[in-house]
Parts: sequence; C-alpha cells; structure tokens
Amino acid sequence: SRKESVALPDELAVNIARESNRNMRRAILMLESCHVQRREGHGSSLSADQPVQKTDWELYISQLAAEITREQSPQRLLAAREKLYELLINCIPADVIIKTLALELTKNLDESLKHEVIEWAAFYEHRIAMGSKEIFHLEAFIAKYMAIYKRYLNEMFA
Repeated sequence: SRKESVALPDELAVNIARESNRNMRRAILMLESCHVQRREGHGSSLSADQPVQKTDWELYISQLAAEITREQSPQRLLAAREKLYELLINCIPADVIIKTLALELTKNLDESLKHEVIEWAAFYEHRIAMGSKEIFHLEAFIAKYMAIYKRYLNEMFA
C-alpha cells in the first residue's frame, strides 16, 4: 500500500490477512478490491471498518451451500450440478470447490453433524484426486450432504 500511496489502517490489514487465509496473492487482490470500492464510493482513503469482500466464486459457493441446506430434493441436486459445472468451467479446481463447500456447509451446522460432513468431504476429495470425472464426485458429495441433513431434520422433527 505504501508504493501506491494508500494509507492502510491496521484493523483493515488484520481483516484482510484473516479473510485471505494468509495467502499473499489473495490478500493483494482483496486490498485492491477494498481500494476500488472506496474510490467508487467517493471516499478518499481506506477505513478500518470497511468490509472485505470475498471473491465471486466464494460467494457463488456460499450461495450453493445455502440452497442445498434450504432444500434437499432431486431438482435442487440438478441445480447444484449446474452450479458445479459453472465453477469448473471458470477454472476453479475441484479440490478447492469441495473444501470451500464443506467449510460453508459446516458454518451453521449442528455440532453432531460437522464431523460426518467433513469426513465425507475428505472421502470425496480423495476420490477426486484418484478419479477422472470431478463432477461425479462433487455431485456425490452434495447428494451425501443432502441425505445426512434430511435425516437430521427428520430425526429432529419426527
């Protein structure tokens, strides 16, 4: 930020470091994004309370996680498959998709289910590494999650 003559508040720097998972390339992209947002909002400098925006594909995966948690049906699985294809077409690696999706799914999940979901994510991530058709394993993970979550809901409200 010094080379560009941009004042970077310490709090914002900490937020960027946390959100980027200590990845320098992502941190720089996030800093640039914050600077562009501030400039477009007619602000002169970065502020400590400025939100750090996730990348588009991370927001897309967050949306996918919310959708499959909201409804578990064959139609939703088909819609999820289309979203997975969209991510793969845009060069997001399958292992990154499954890791990010698993983390998003476990954010608001009951503690009793988190271990099982992460275990299945690891299982299908291994399958992705060993197999050739990544979409099959990603879709299988989502189907497994839907089955686990549907079973949990049925047990809770039965």
